[in-house]
Amino acid sequence: MGSMSFPSCRKCSLLLNRTGLSMHTKLQYMGILSKATFISFVFVHGLNPSGRNDHPFQTWTHSNGKFWPRDFLAEDIPYARVFVYGYNSNITHPQTMSTASIKDHANTLLNLLDMERSPRMALLNAKDDPKYTSIRSATSGLVFFGTPHRGAKAVELGKIAARVARFVSQGHASNDLLDCLEYNSLFTRQMTDRFRHQLEDYRVISFIEGKKVQIEGVGPTSISHVSRFISIISSFPFFPRRAADIEKLVVDEESAVLGLSGLRETQLKLDADHSQMCKVGSRGPMYHLIKGNIKRLVDQALLSEQGFIPSMPPNAASSPPPVPPRFHSNSSTPYQGQGRRPSPSAQRVTGVMFNALDNDPRSIRSAELKNRARWDEARTVEYEVFQEHLHSLGPDHFSTLSVAYNLAEVELESNYLEKANEWCHWVSENAQRVFGTKHPLTMKIESLVAEVLCQQGKYQEAESICANVLARQQMTIGEDHLDTCDTRRRLGMTYNALGRRENAVMTAEKLTDTLKRLLGETHIRVFGSVLDALEYIVSNQSGDATTLIVMRFQPDVQRAAEMLLQVYQELRTALGHGHPSTIRALCLHGRAQSFMQQSMEASETLRRALASAEEALGPDHPLTMDIVGNIGVMYALQNGYTQGLFINSRAAEAFPWLTRYLNWVEHRKGKDNPETHATLELLANLHFNAKEYEPAQKYYERLVANTRTANSAANDRINTQLQLCRANTMYTHRGLGSGLGGFLSNLQRY
Repeated sequence: MGSMSFPSCRKCSLLLNRTGLSMHTKLQYMGILSKATFISFVFVHGLNPSGRNDHPFQTWTHSNGKFWPRDFLAEDIPYARVFVYGYNSNITHPQTMSTASIKDHANTLLNLLDMERSPRMALLNAKDDPKYTSIRSATSGLVFFGTPHRGAKAVELGKIAARVARFVSQGHASNDLLDCLEYNSLFTRQMTDRFRHQLEDYRVISFIEGKKVQIEGVGPTSISHVSRFISIISSFPFFPRRAADIEKLVVDEESAVLGLSGLRETQLKLDADHSQMCKVGSRGPMYHLIKGNIKRLVDQALLSEQGFIPSMPPNAASSPPPVPPRFHSNSSTPYQGQGRRPSPSAQRVTGVMFNALDNDPRSIRSAELKNRARWDEARTVEYEVFQEHLHSLGPDHFSTLSVAYNLAEVELESNYLEKANEWCHWVSENAQRVFGTKHPLTMKIESLVAEVLCQQGKYQEAESICANVLARQQMTIGEDHLDTCDTRRRLGMTYNALGRRENAVMTAEKLTDTLKRLLGETHIRVFGSVLDALEYIVSNQSGDATTLIVMRFQPDVQRAAEMLLQVYQELRTALGHGHPSTIRALCLHGRAQSFMQQSMEASETLRRALASAEEALGPDHPLTMDIVGNIGVMYALQNGYTQGLFINSRAAEAFPWLTRYLNWVEHRKGKDNPETHATLELLANLHFNAKEYEPAQKYYERLVANTRTANSAANDRINTQLQLCRANTMYTHRGLGSGLGGFLSNLQRY
């Protein structure tokens, strides 16, 4: 038996197993380490019936001396490095038999791999021991050569030899390996059952022996391992003899395969018996079959699953990778909300917004947190995984860059735009340097950069990047790829920010149709896209009073308000009132009511949304603060809006909400962010309208200090309001001078 695997060199790994150095435990590197090694092959031998010290190498060496892992495979896949794992699998020489169990050998292999940076038991132990989690997650494929997954009936003969060994050694020799491999033994069943839980992590190739050997007679020695026992034990009187030799498979097909689906396991029969199936003497048909399937497995690991591409740009060596951003921690303690979960019978919404990168429990945990919008906790988990990947796999590995992408996404969702921008640029620079501009990850991070730019108010640049990335994604990964869908969503977002409402709505509706076709009408991504379209319909980016009034009575706006209520009710029933999507739908419903001048209803709806958000997500969560800002705007909108000024508005009720939102958005998005500017101007206008000129002047001054926009009309408007405030402040302030002379002396400064 034997196997091979891909455990981690620096990038990803493959394990090749022949289940078993003989006298000394050793992980030996074969060949010259390439400058660019992206995958490791670890060869593991099987039982050692002859007691040879060179059994780990003889297992894979042809009679002509060719050691194919080094002489052929390392040359044909030059970006891989080859290891041979040796352990004491002697079962016939009592003086040298080991007392170690399969689990002991597996743990030793894990330890050696951990230091170098695994057969099946090693992968099981890696799952149980967090110390070795990175090895398990970095293992991509398994190749088995006549490995008895369900034990081997032929091992019964070997157990006779083992009994001889016990007799000679007076009972001191261990036979744990044979005990474990007995057909349908308890250990084999337990190991197979436990291992099946991990099989979806790997792609498997199972090579089956295609020739029988003589294993139950005492005639001429066969080339199989088991027949070698015969010459040792045939002289003992209790050895069962037969009149004629019987040809059998050492490991039959039933035991040599795992029985997975065709997508996960490739089952191939080699034109060789149990011993010779691991010995390749030339680049002939058998080698081409073995190498071709191993190469396909490597390609799937590195390319099909978007792993490391084994080609480097000519100037890559001269430009070291940039330093990754430092960990960012929210100053507040992660909020432990008590969001209620719906009953199972109410689950009518399918799917999730975020999927785990792999089967690492931390990746699964992070995806769960992100689907509940628990960004601060998700950041902590993702950064732990990132640090591990950075040190074990390197900054150029796809897994490292993928986790860094997740961190950029978390920072963006948390509204920490500067930090999101840092992560985006780190991933983008590395991805372009390593993979090139057409790689899916490179395009994916460019798309995320566009969303960051849009949030920063750089709408034209964001639209240009989105359109460019979308065109490249359509040509490379296709219109229906979820990355392409994400870019289309971001393009709609930029249209809305630019005031191109119809384009935004059409883009969102097209995306909704695509997602329905791909994922089904009840998928949560479909609901998210529907909410995007409805949000664009009820929003007014123009700031024009006439447009605002006209839009209130348009049929599509009225229908949108009705649909928002319907979507909210469906989400609440399926996901519960504390789910982020439910809260968002309720908030948008309140915005629509406010837009339609349904003041009482809007106030009640938004306050219900706020209560749910604070309970489930916390008082400082982006969704919570979005509702806070909407409540402030609702009060400001209730009595009139024209040319940037709110007239006869309920300022006293709007001030505390807008002030709270301003403090938050200034900290999260920055002082030069458009939302910060809009909130400052809104507060200044409200105070100005209430003839509270001193606070109005302070807000206008802060706005002027923070504004970097080239919008001359906006600058002129703000400066005009500021001068009016200063004039009124000087006129009313008692400390500026005495009488008319004091007022005029101050007025001369203008």
